[in-house]
Amino acid sequence: MKVAVIGGGISGLCTAFRLKKAGIDVTLFESGERVGGNIDTIRSEGFLIEHGPNSLLTNREILDLIDDLGIAAEIAKPRPAAKKRFIVRDGRLAALPARPVDIFTTGAFSAAGRLRLLKEPFVRSRSVNGESVGSFFERRLGKEIAEYAVDPFVSGIYAGDPQRLSIKNAFPKLYKYEQTAGSIIKGALFSPRDKSAKLPKGSPRSFTFNFGMRTLIDALHINLGGSVKISTPVNSISKNDGGGYAIVTDSGHEKFDSVVVSTPAWAAARLIEDLDRDLANELANIHYPPIAVVYAAFREEQVKIQPDGFGALVPAAEKKRILGCLFSSSVFEGRAPDGYHLFTVFIGGSRNAELCRNGEDDLIRIAVEEMRPLLGITGSPAFTAIKKWERSIPQYNIGYETVPQAIDRFRGVNPGIFFCSNFYKGISVGDCVKNSVAVSQDVSEYLK
Repeated sequence: MKVAVIGGGISGLCTAFRLKKAGIDVTLFESGERVGGNIDTIRSEGFLIEHGPNSLLTNREILDLIDDLGIAAEIAKPRPAAKKRFIVRDGRLAALPARPVDIFTTGAFSAAGRLRLLKEPFVRSRSVNGESVGSFFERRLGKEIAEYAVDPFVSGIYAGDPQRLSIKNAFPKLYKYEQTAGSIIKGALFSPRDKSAKLPKGSPRSFTFNFGMRTLIDALHINLGGSVKISTPVNSISKNDGGGYAIVTDSGHEKFDSVVVSTPAWAAARLIEDLDRDLANELANIHYPPIAVVYAAFREEQVKIQPDGFGALVPAAEKKRILGCLFSSSVFEGRAPDGYHLFTVFIGGSRNAELCRNGEDDLIRIAVEEMRPLLGITGSPAFTAIKKWERSIPQYNIGYETVPQAIDRFRGVNPGIFFCSNFYKGISVGDCVKNSVAVSQDVSEYLK
C-alpha cells in the first residue's frame, strides 16, 4: 500500500512520519526547496530569529512526537519572566493578570471592567448562528474586556479581525462551554477533563528548542529520509480506473492507494479542482491576511524599561501601527548575544493589511517608532531583519462552517483522500500535530 502526502509543512511532515512509523510506504511531495512551511529558524550576526512560530504550546501529541524523534534533550523552557504578559493601555505597557485573583488588582482594566467580569456566569443569552468572536465576548464579558483583552488576543493568535472571525469555528471550546454550561467560566471550571490529554508532571506550558523551531523540522526530515521529494510540485490528483489515485508531477504519473493533502487552502483548491469544483471554490475563498515580521535588537543601555516578560499585544483601540511585540531574548536563552535585547514586532494582519505593501526600510522604521515609547528605547537598532508573509494565517471567519461541510461531502465521493492542514481543525502547531495523529490513523484504517 502506498500513500502520498502533498505538502511538507508541519502537518505533512508529521502525518508522513506517523504513516512511516506504522509501516506504510509513504512519499511526501514538497514544491519548495526546503520542508517546514512557515517554520524556519535563521541565525544572523549572533541573533536567532524565527520566521514563523516562536514556540509550542504543550500537548500530549507533541510530547509523544518529541520522544519518538529523540530530541527531548533539545527542549528549551521559557525563562520565569515569560509568565508576565502585557497589553498596551493608554500608550503604556500594562501587565495582564497572571492568576485569576490578579484580575481584581490589574491595571490593565478599569474597576468597572473588572466588576463586569463577575457577571459572566449570569449572562443568560446564547450565541446565535454566525456570531462573531467580538460580539460573543462583548456580550459575555463586556465592551472593555472585549476591546482590551480579546481583541489583542485574537490579533496575537490569528492576526485576525474579531468582528469577522466566527466564535463557533475560531474558538470552538469556548463556544461549547456556553452551549453546555451557559457560561465560559462555569464551562472551564466544571466541564469533564480529557484524562488522555493529561500532561506528565513538570511539563512546561510552552517551549521551543535550544537552536530554534527548525530543530523539530530537521528531525522529522532526517527520519523520513528518502521518502521526501523536495522541489517536486504536484500538478494534479486524478482517480485511477482500477482504484486509488494518480499524482501528476513534472516527472510523470505515480499511483497511490491514498492521498493526504497538507498544503495551504489555495494550493489545495488547485489540486482538487478537477475532482470537486465546489470544494475548490470554498478553499480558494479562505482568507490569509499578510503579515510583516520585523526583528530589531538594541544594546541593553538603549532600553530604559526592562522587557521582563513574554511580550506585549496592542489593542486596536490604541490606534497603533503594530499588532504586538515579542521580547524574544527575554523569553528564551540564546536568542541574542550578551548585552543585547532582541524584539520581534508584528505589523499588518487583518487590522492593517495595507501596511504590508510598504518597503522593508519603512516597516523597520514603523516598528522602531512604535516601540520607542513603550520600552524607552533610544538610538538606532544594532541589528534588524524582516520577513514578509503575503499570506499568513487562515481565517476561520463567519461562514467558515461551509468548509468542513464541503470536505465531508468530498470525502464521501472521493474515499482515500484526506486533509491535514491548518485551514482545517485548528491553526496552531499543536493542532496540526494532533490532527496528523488522527489523520494517519484514518489512513491506516482506510487501507485495511
